[in-house]
Amino acid sequence: MQGSTIVWIIVAIVVVVALIGLTRSMARKRRVEAHRNEAAELRDQAAEQDRVLREREAHAAEAAARSQKAQAEAAERAAQADRLAAEAERRGESASSVREVRDEQLRRADARDPDVRTDEEGYRVDEEGNRVDDDRNRFGGTDDARRADDARGVGDDERRPGEEPGRDAGGR
Repeated sequence: MQGSTIVWIIVAIVVVVALIGLTRSMARKRRVEAHRNEAAELRDQAAEQDRVLREREAHAAEAAARSQKAQAEAAERAAQADRLAAEAERRGESASSVREVRDEQLRRADARDPDVRTDEEGYRVDEEGNRVDDDRNRFGGTDDARRADDARGVGDDERRPGEEPGRDAGGR
């Protein structure tokens, strides 16, 4: 081979090696740039997920605050219900004691009244001797009304149909 052919072969080899190196370098630059772009895209996605995360955390915090408020209101209502129940119980006890006093006074009054049939303890009894526990008889009910009619001289046969005992034709 001649010297110039060898030089041309060497030059061709150097050019091919340079082209291969240049191609590899450009491919590596493209790969690095692609990785940079991919990393930037991943960061953008992470930033979007971070925004979504903050929104969800804010919504969760709002829901927790509403829940706490509702629980506080429920506890307040429960406390109020307890107070009202205690008050109702106190008033019931008070009413019960007043009822007992009233019943005792009525038993004493019935025991003294010659027109009222009572047992030994002062309780009203019916014709068969059974205790009558009907407040209507003590507070203007049928027995007292019949006594009022008897005092005015009105008998059962003189009342109009549907007219209550103790009321005259004028509704008095």
